[in-house]
Amino acid sequence: MSSLMNMRLLLFVLSFVGLGVLINLLLNKIKGKNRYLAKSLNNRYASFLFSIALTITTLLLLANFYVYYGFDYQPDIYRRGSSQSNYVALTFDDGPSPEYTPLILDILKEKQVKATFFMVGSHVKKYPEVVKRIIKEGHELGNHTYNHVNIPTLKYNDLTQEIIQTNHIIHQITEEFPVYLRPPRGMYDARYRRLAHLLGQRIILWTISGRDWKSSTSADTIVSRIVNKAKGGEIILLHDSGALIKDEGGNHMALIQALPSIIDGLQEKGLEIIPLKELLEEAEGEDISHLELNITE
Repeated sequence: MSSLMNMRLLLFVLSFVGLGVLINLLLNKIKGKNRYLAKSLNNRYASFLFSIALTITTLLLLANFYVYYGFDYQPDIYRRGSSQSNYVALTFDDGPSPEYTPLILDILKEKQVKATFFMVGSHVKKYPEVVKRIIKEGHELGNHTYNHVNIPTLKYNDLTQEIIQTNHIIHQITEEFPVYLRPPRGMYDARYRRLAHLLGQRIILWTISGRDWKSSTSADTIVSRIVNKAKGGEIILLHDSGALIKDEGGNHMALIQALPSIIDGLQEKGLEIIPLKELLEEAEGEDISHLELNITE
């Protein structure tokens, strides 16, 4: 195990060394073409700040690619249904919310659409009646950890507790076991994947985000962001609670205003909104039981 960890550390260091070399080459090329910028960057402090900014931007781009596509073979992670179909699924994260989730349920009921709610365990405990209504109206539930934490930074015992405790509180209130997992912010690791496999739960990510957690996002922006991009097989991410920093609350009225138009817009494009369970029927991941399940790694 130590040799594997050393190899990972070496790869990590080499990645940043390579990134530093690329940034240096880019800076030299930029300075060669722009005299004003070259003069500014000759100042070591300015050059250092520029390098840091470029590094952060690069890492954010890599993180975005990681969430939407992954870096390796990941048959156990579901990001979409079949692109050959005309089916899409709506999912809502970070709830339940006593303020916004009932409004979303009202709209879904009126439009006769089913969705999946990835719920934070601590919120489930606080608002059990909202959870019961979700189940009563035929929607699916998923586990979004107990405290909306960053998976890769957790100790293994804490990670296990976050998942198990959420499963327990959902089952206690609904008498149903959540068959789906979704890591907060889409950030997962090998331990999370192995735990999901052992528990028999599917990891669900997404293909389109409404980015409706931003307080500055308008209803029209949310609608166009989803409807314009949507095609068959999409798993659409929306939020009934939470904000950029807080795991609960936030202003989600823009989504409430946008949701009817999102549903109408998708249907006008010939897309049918179906439960996540049905969407995944044509997108089965491959069996990973042959992989090493060393969950102490």
